[in-house]
Amino acid sequence: MGTHWLATQFFGVAWGGFLLAPTAMAQDGAWRIPPLGAVEYRREGLAKASEPARTAALAKQAPAVSKLPDRYLPRLAPAPWLCQAELRADQKAITGPVRDLRDVLRALACDVANRGSVRLRLPRLLPFGDVVVAGSWSAMTADGKQTLRATLTAGSIVAQASEGREVVTALKPFCIVDADGTVTMTRTIDVAKGLVAAFTGAFDLVANEGDKTFRRLVVEDSWNLVAVRDNQDGDFRVRVAAAIREGTAWVKGAIDEQKSFLIDKGGDERNYGSGRLALGLLALLHGHVPTDDAIVQKGFAELRKRRLEDSYSLAAALMAIAALHTPPGEAARLREGNLLAMPTRVLPERDHKVATKWLQQLLANIDPRGEAANVLRFNYTAGPRYDTSLQQYGLLGMWAAQTSGLDVPAGAFAAAARHLLDVQAKAQGPLLLRLNSYAQLRDANGTDAEPKATERRAQARGFAYQEASEPPFGSMTSAGVSGLLLARAGMTLKGESDRSLTDRIDEAIRDGHAWLADEFSVRVNPGFAERADHHWYYWLYCLERSCELASIARLNGRDWYYEGGLQLLSQQQTNGSFRAEHSSTLLLDSTCFAILFLSKATAPTVTSSR
Repeated sequence: MGTHWLATQFFGVAWGGFLLAPTAMAQDGAWRIPPLGAVEYRREGLAKASEPARTAALAKQAPAVSKLPDRYLPRLAPAPWLCQAELRADQKAITGPVRDLRDVLRALACDVANRGSVRLRLPRLLPFGDVVVAGSWSAMTADGKQTLRATLTAGSIVAQASEGREVVTALKPFCIVDADGTVTMTRTIDVAKGLVAAFTGAFDLVANEGDKTFRRLVVEDSWNLVAVRDNQDGDFRVRVAAAIREGTAWVKGAIDEQKSFLIDKGGDERNYGSGRLALGLLALLHGHVPTDDAIVQKGFAELRKRRLEDSYSLAAALMAIAALHTPPGEAARLREGNLLAMPTRVLPERDHKVATKWLQQLLANIDPRGEAANVLRFNYTAGPRYDTSLQQYGLLGMWAAQTSGLDVPAGAFAAAARHLLDVQAKAQGPLLLRLNSYAQLRDANGTDAEPKATERRAQARGFAYQEASEPPFGSMTSAGVSGLLLARAGMTLKGESDRSLTDRIDEAIRDGHAWLADEFSVRVNPGFAERADHHWYYWLYCLERSCELASIARLNGRDWYYEGGLQLLSQQQTNGSFRAEHSSTLLLDSTCFAILFLSKATAPTVTSSR
């Protein structure tokens, strides 16, 4: 049988008071959505495939009654909404990367500029390569209905202007040989309201899988309007609070039952069981579970006894112990001003002792090549490798330790920053970076004025997993940016002055935010297409840190929290957990990262103010 899903989200109240001219869309063919608001839909869909066939002709005639192979669609179905900020400047079509075949249907249906002929080019739609959809819409009926008949053709990936051939070479193994077929769609445009009220679309494709193997693929999607929502309205906030509450209840249950994924595997140098226990405790505390809760206390009692070895586990444990001893209300106060104005946490003797041991082990888990006094590179355990994700976690652990009164060695923050500066990618091109801080948004509250923004010229420069020569992507870029923010804050907190280095750090942070703004998407992990559906929850959590640490509320006009929150809310299951985006992801990981994003778990550093 085919895969079937039904996704429905309710995020707010009716479109209160937002009036439209009856012929708004008829006049200019544009969507009418409240500024930074969203349109919510009810979504149904199915995906199925035939058994493999020896020729394309046989595959085309084969019945599609089997489960669609995993490679053709991401595990997480696209959330059923359209944000106003996703539309291009003329408000007539969606902009941004499309990395899911089902989102091609959304892009076609939501393009209200095209009411006749259609030619939509979608680069890097893995595993299909570069895709072109060509066809035409019928004339619109009196009640706003149109039908589309088109063809889809997939071809080889072509290098883009800002990159070299090595990116194409890296993506080629993830693409099938070719695919083609038909696209059909019916949509209803509500001209009076200025939106697409419903659409039903389908692909019927034949994919050449190589080695004389062909397969028919059938993908269908149906969307129906639920409501139009204002940006971060009261109902959105109520639903976020409920999602956090239900998510923390699921995490508490996992800790209370001592689930197997919280137990370290014997002889495994990467004791992720302990790391997941620490991550779960961190999520509970930021998810507003009281520190004296019996399961929280039980979890920390167990964590103190664990033998932590890998950098992820050690950093998560240091963050958790710091959160445990954050006085009630302090986290909220930190969001309103300079972090240096707040007192350092005072750990009780028992936890001071265990946290000191964790910090010493963390600082030993480094790449021994070169001198740590100059460049500090974090590894899982001591050994000759490093990566950007571990570097961020190393700095998160150091920052938690520093603000908990532990002794972080002099120069360690600067040395860790130098490594991130060394591995930041080359510039993709200049752009104007426009950032809104929380203070600027508050200053505009209650007025008709647009919030003031800080504008700067920047070079879009991202981060990859390890080297500057690799193609950058979202989770690593936000990890690199937040790591630099923490490093700079740590230097300031320790009174270490190096104007040349801090100027380089500030430039790198600005350019990293420019990359995030230019590539922005919460529907996928943006950047290198092969990473689109990998570590998606981690991408959102890293995005939260890279923005919250710098007190950024909007990136080039995008409300990253609202858009990310809508996407997360659509992925929560009835038991409170959040669906894993990949077969290698545990529910605990995805649920904890979702809670930490929704609760905005990161306080701003000394480099920002609100």
